[in-house]
Amino acid sequence: MKGVSKEFKVGAIVITAIALMVIGVNYLKGIQLFNTHREFYATYDQIDGLAEANPVVMRGFKVGMVKKIELMEDGGGKLVVTFSIDNDNLKIPVNSKAKIFSSDFFGSKAIELMLGDSAVLAEPDTELLSEREEDIASAIRKELAPLKARTEELISGVDEIISNLNSVFSDKATQGLPRAFESLQNSLETFEKISVKLDTTIAESRSRLRSILDNVASLTGNIEESNEEITQVIQNFNAISDSLAKVNFAATILKAEQTISGLNEVIAKINSEEGSLGLLINNDTLHQSLVSATKELEVLLDDLNNNPDRYLHFSLFGKKEQERYSKREIEQLQKILKEEKK
Repeated sequence: MKGVSKEFKVGAIVITAIALMVIGVNYLKGIQLFNTHREFYATYDQIDGLAEANPVVMRGFKVGMVKKIELMEDGGGKLVVTFSIDNDNLKIPVNSKAKIFSSDFFGSKAIELMLGDSAVLAEPDTELLSEREEDIASAIRKELAPLKARTEELISGVDEIISNLNSVFSDKATQGLPRAFESLQNSLETFEKISVKLDTTIAESRSRLRSILDNVASLTGNIEESNEEITQVIQNFNAISDSLAKVNFAATILKAEQTISGLNEVIAKINSEEGSLGLLINNDTLHQSLVSATKELEVLLDDLNNNPDRYLHFSLFGKKEQERYSKREIEQLQKILKEEKK
């Protein structure tokens, strides 16, 4: 060792320190330099803060880490995430998914390896299906979006209400409010008085109402007691209706029309002074003759009553009875006296 120079020693120490530092840094990053691993990659539109050295887990167990993140060479803006799987015994089907998710409440990202059900295994350096879990902030924004819309609608409604209130309580609009309130108060007082009068009227009419209800109950009882009689009356009316329905109304009406037509002909003949009855009704000469004859008969009967000896000459005792003046003679004397006075 005496032949080794100090420069070599210093260089060896520096190289050893650098190697230990690299191994330590990679170990802190989770990179195991001396272990064999398989690499896979997946393509994402957005990685939501995923970084190199973030873990790759399966069912909560770490099985690898993110090795590299870079843009695709086609310039489309998609991101290619390369990750390693350190466990050689893990079998990865070709339809497995690499899902980016939030590993804690602070927003740290990781990749969850979701194994598929295909019988074909994925070869190293092949692309797996990609999927991205919605982060907490996006989920909160999505949940708050309806609340935000409702809040905006509520604020808009409140603004409209305030605008309407301002228009109502403006100078011109509020001039009639005192009168309106006074009229409303008067209406309420009137309504209260009407209510009091109505209560009084109801209290006074309570006995009458009770009596009316009693009468109604009594009437209902009488109707129930007379139910059989009412039924009999209805049956009789039905029998009468059936009998009337059997009557030949057409023939009866025809006979009535014929009778009325004959009566109209008789009336027409009477009005046309045909026959004795027509002359008697339309000519008053016969009436006057009958009146005159009746009057003459009355005078004759009166004269016969007063002076029977003028018509019958007999006497049991031979005494001459005193003559009496008849009504006709009296009328003639009165007529003579009136002419002499003139």
